[in-house]
Amino acid sequence: MLKKKISQVISAKTKLKIKSQIKKIKTGVASSLLSYDGAMLVNSLKKIGIRENDTVLVHANFKPDSGFQGDPSDAVNVLKSFLGNKGNLLMVSIPFRGAGFDYLKKNKPFRLKKTMSMMGLITEMFRRSEGVKRSLHPTHPVLVYGKDSSMLTADHEKCIYPCGAGSPFDKFRQLKGKILFYDVSCQAITFFHYVEDLIKDKIPVPVYGEELFNVKCIDENDHEIEVTTYTFNKDLIRNSSKLEEEMESRGLIKRGRVGNSDLILLKAEDVVTCMTEMVERGNYPYKL
Repeated sequence: MLKKKISQVISAKTKLKIKSQIKKIKTGVASSLLSYDGAMLVNSLKKIGIRENDTVLVHANFKPDSGFQGDPSDAVNVLKSFLGNKGNLLMVSIPFRGAGFDYLKKNKPFRLKKTMSMMGLITEMFRRSEGVKRSLHPTHPVLVYGKDSSMLTADHEKCIYPCGAGSPFDKFRQLKGKILFYDVSCQAITFFHYVEDLIKDKIPVPVYGEELFNVKCIDENDHEIEVTTYTFNKDLIRNSSKLEEEMESRGLIKRGRVGNSDLILLKAEDVVTCMTEMVERGNYPYKL
């Protein structure tokens, strides 16, 4: 039995070493053959339809083998510089992994200035960077840098539906926002929740859980307030790949590539139209 355990440990270590070596090779190849800088990234964003005065919600993942010349903070600064003066750069900073219901059941206070984003390293670097505002909501706080940051983040704490009317997602749509996926798939689309709130009466199962939570939050002035909110129904399994397929068939997705990074762009209004029409036809983007 001891020999078997030793063999298992050695095998695990060997596998880990092989994976580490493969990762180093991929990173080395990307750095030498697929390298790109901030200017090249901005040029690629322009090619897929992003302009400096746009309002863009970014979902991003920092891959070591992306080929980008810099760290996550450098990537954040490139995006801020491109969009922050004439437009708006948004990222979601959800403070948990898993279901919002389970997170709120832990009864942890949400601290606007200190609670970390669990949406990836780029979002956390963005949260910590200068001039970024964060909306006050315990489950779906939004980070904004740009000319409309105060308007976009205001009064989120008054929304009992985290992504619904009056939320940053609602205002983002009003500004004719665009959604960028930077080295992540469309599965990451948080704006999905805004649309399902918009058409919740047309969906045959509850979008939200029954329990209304009262959550302790600490605002930017270190004042304690109570935020009342519903959470999304954790038993309802979203299938955003069905939405992606529908949008792809309609020619509503723009794709690009820079170095070893994939770029995907959607218009918020296209997402609303497409998902609404899908639901009206009974083609629900869920696993029912």
